Amino acid sequence: MKHSHSLLILLLLATLSSFGQKKKVWGYIRDSISKEPIELASIMNLNKGTNSMSSTSGKFSIDITGNNLLAIASVNHYFDTLTLTNELLQQDTLFVYLKPIARNLQGVTVTAIANRYMFDSTERRRIFLQDVGANKLPTFSTANSGAGLGISIDRFSKREKQKRKAFDLFDEMEKEQYINYRFPAQLVSRYTTLRGDSLINFMQAQRPDYKWLRKHTKEEDLEYYINEQLKIYFKREGK
Repeated sequence: MKHSHSLLILLLLATLSSFGQKKKVWGYIRDSISKEPIELASIMNLNKGTNSMSSTSGKFSIDITGNNLLAIASVNHYFDTLTLTNELLQQDTLFVYLKPIARNLQGVTVTAIANRYMFDSTERRRIFLQDVGANKLPTFSTANSGAGLGISIDRFSKREKQKRKAFDLFDEMEKEQYINYRFPAQLVSRYTTLRGDSLINFMQAQRPDYKWLRKHTKEEDLEYYINEQLKIYFKREGK
């Protein structure tokens, strides 16, 4: 896929109201190495502030208006961004590839959720800071190639305001990643007994807030939250 955009254009798209007719786009999230589908990746429309999640086959759909900017995050992967240009919107299906993060540190595999998040977050930040080093302005890459964070260097500008916005966007995506790690499918399924599409629908509709998760760090907090949200979910579904 070919996209041409700069950080300034993307950040304006992410902060200004979009225009145009509302429509739904469909796509698949896949691992850039194995090409396997990525389940329960979070897809955020930065223009509209809405979220979607990928199914067991990696499929997702999300409402857009105009050339919106999507940010995609998944556990164990670098996040990436995708601008829905007119060229892309003419396609029936989008394909997005995320690069996996190798979770082997000096021969010791990181398995605990907290340690895994800390390691992956540190690795994502390392790559980000490497890209924005030497006082160079970060911009988004010209294609979603599965190369990782989706940020490259524009050597023709050093404006600190745009640089600050790039850091803000990075921090926003790290919040999405934190929610993904703290609200995993295995844990939610254990407390709800939901499976398949019902599980994904529940996780998308009842996704917890980042601030709430930071304030409530114990698993029993999540158990209480899930039980309360399950009542709301079943009531809404008429079950």
